[in-house]
Amino acid sequence: MQICENKIIVRSAECDASPEEVGYDGSRLSFLNQHIQALIDEKRIWSGSYCLWKDGKVFADAAIGGLACPWMGRTTFEPDTLFEIQSVGKVFTALSILKLMEDGRLYLDQPVRDWIPEFDEGDFREIKVLHLLTHTSGICALEGGYPQDERRWWEQMDEADPEHTWLGAVVKTGIHAKPGEKWIYSIVGYVILGEIIKRASGMEAEEYVKKFIFQPCQMIDTHWRKDATEAQLQRYNVANETDLAMVKAAEQFGIHRMAAPTYPTWPGIPDMAGGQTSTCREMMHLAEMILRGGTYRGQRVLGKTALELLWTNLIPEHVRDVSFGRNAGIRYGAGMPIYSAEYDREQILSEGTIYHEGAGTCVFLVDRKEDFAAMFQTSFRKEFDWDYRAVKGMASIIWSGL
Repeated sequence: MQICENKIIVRSAECDASPEEVGYDGSRLSFLNQHIQALIDEKRIWSGSYCLWKDGKVFADAAIGGLACPWMGRTTFEPDTLFEIQSVGKVFTALSILKLMEDGRLYLDQPVRDWIPEFDEGDFREIKVLHLLTHTSGICALEGGYPQDERRWWEQMDEADPEHTWLGAVVKTGIHAKPGEKWIYSIVGYVILGEIIKRASGMEAEEYVKKFIFQPCQMIDTHWRKDATEAQLQRYNVANETDLAMVKAAEQFGIHRMAAPTYPTWPGIPDMAGGQTSTCREMMHLAEMILRGGTYRGQRVLGKTALELLWTNLIPEHVRDVSFGRNAGIRYGAGMPIYSAEYDREQILSEGTIYHEGAGTCVFLVDRKEDFAAMFQTSFRKEFDWDYRAVKGMASIIWSGL
């Protein structure tokens, strides 16, 4: 359904309830739409979309704006447009670790060297599964995340044999800090967790997520790009330079060229640091499962005791977040930050809300206190751009309706 609201074209999908029926101030959605349109008019973003869930019902599923170029006859961003959720995908990795833990396969204080012999060396001997899960292992940071000590582990890898040399490459590259000493956001830490999932389950990590999270949560549209169907590729977002290059290649060589990952991947290395493609609506399936004690529509995914670790601060008081030039305290559960106004003054959320951000940008948030969840995306025109208003500002406006 398309609505013209104060000259803003809002495309909305059918919902389970109105904002008022779940006790949400609908006027804040009008303000949110104006906020998104202003960012589009400034040419900071191509589009903005969001899906909001409360008390078991989706009450908003809307999109504003367009694509960077026409794709398969589409020019507008629709509620069902598929976009990369980037690092939000780390939530799937974290949930997989918790499931393996509740199944007795591993434990959080277990040394990583128990699973990965390459780590039986120097400071790597002290790294635990918990350190990887909470970004306190000290290993290689996201590029630009810790600029005073840039390290590129893949430069130590044999590109002719990545599967058998990548773990050794991580060890050769060394660490930024002793395990448990600092919070430094790491991509490769979650790739290593993917390898642990593989070894603990006897399945490829991606297949484990599909079987034990996607399928029981009925997330039929959520996928890695390499697994996309042609119908899904036709619904892809186009927002930045990489997307535009892929469209050009697809026009020349076929639609399958849109199925390529938008970041470096290597054969035999788990793709578990993010990068899945989904919709805001389908991410609400995951939120519902988390808020309903690990069950989605009668299908068990995880136990509520394991899920409690998402809300349990696992970061010692002395550990500081030193990523991206910060030097601040942080509360972090088993794979997601835990909002605390004590440490985070960039947004207004309910105390204890868990969330994860993905580049591009998108954010997934789950508020147990209000039985409320949200997923939104703001497609930046410039790749790897970031704007407070399009990220933290969006979250504050959404929470203002409660």
